Amino acid sequence: MTNMISLISTDVLAIIALCFTISFAKRNVAICNKKNMIYISAADITIILLILEITTILMELSSNNKLMIPHRIANILGFSLSPIVPFILLFFNSNKEKIFLYNCFLTIPLCFNDFMCVLSYKTGFIFFVDAQNQYTRGNLFLLPTIICMFYYVLFVIAVIKNSVKYEMEDKKILILVLFIPILGSILQILFKDLILIWSCTSISLLIYYIFLLELQFRYDIQTRIKNRAAFENEMEKYISKDKNATIVVFDLNNLKSTNDKHGHKAGDEMIFHTAKIIEESFMGVGKAYRIGGDEFCVICNEIPRELLDSALSNLDDLLIKVNQKNHIKIVLAYGHAFYNKNENESIYSTFVQADKDMYIHKAKLKGFYGIMEND
Repeated sequence: MTNMISLISTDVLAIIALCFTISFAKRNVAICNKKNMIYISAADITIILLILEITTILMELSSNNKLMIPHRIANILGFSLSPIVPFILLFFNSNKEKIFLYNCFLTIPLCFNDFMCVLSYKTGFIFFVDAQNQYTRGNLFLLPTIICMFYYVLFVIAVIKNSVKYEMEDKKILILVLFIPILGSILQILFKDLILIWSCTSISLLIYYIFLLELQFRYDIQTRIKNRAAFENEMEKYISKDKNATIVVFDLNNLKSTNDKHGHKAGDEMIFHTAKIIEESFMGVGKAYRIGGDEFCVICNEIPRELLDSALSNLDDLLIKVNQKNHIKIVLAYGHAFYNKNENESIYSTFVQADKDMYIHKAKLKGFYGIMEND
């Protein structure tokens, strides 16, 4: 009885904490909308599961046999929804969102779990509530827990493999965050009297939101690519690292005249499209940063010249495609330089060389497109 009251108290506190973070997430415009929706969806379902857990505990403590049917339904809902939280985190954080067969594979365990939970109303496969409202665990009681662990493990693998979204430090934090509900699941499997999964999931989600808040300070709100602070942090790493790099500097031409002629909204759209073109062109090749109003930079870690040329060729192709669709043309000057730890004075001197190379390209563009503003 005392353990049940303690569990209910813990669940209530978890619900209150999650409600606060959901409120903060809805107000926060700095974190990208997709990440916000992932968090809010996972937190909403966790709150529902916590409420269901409290409900089933209270029903189990009652001897009223009239509660038998709602007690069974509450358990069906709780066990059915259990794997959805890690499923949401995995599905929306995976690079394979658009692969149909992969998505079908992901939903198979989820559908099987739902099917077995519904059957348990009569068969007692996962749980059984008898006519006297007495709850007992079924032979397949651990099925929802095992499926939860399956999705969490896949999420950990996805985080480890995802070199585009997360840096090594981010991966370590996320893996530790995900390990909390996995640990809760393992302990619940080993010790039948423990009910830890949803309190552990709540803690994990709270830490995950703090992680998202910390992550937002590295990104430019307008373009959703990394900002100047993240750029400086990456440059500092090369001072201590024993690695070579390639630096590509970009400058967006005609931003001031676009703002004057078409308004700042048009200028903002031009900046956004430019950032996405650079990011897409160098996907898997280097990290894109916005380092000024109309200035961007990509840092590539030890790549061959052929790969750089391929990325710049992709950039030119994307610029042509975008400019064919839009009335306001994007003209992008760029230059690059190679940093060699044994030859160059510092990575910052290499950045200066790349900047000078960009201005040479800018001068050529002026000759090709005609006289442009000095921006």
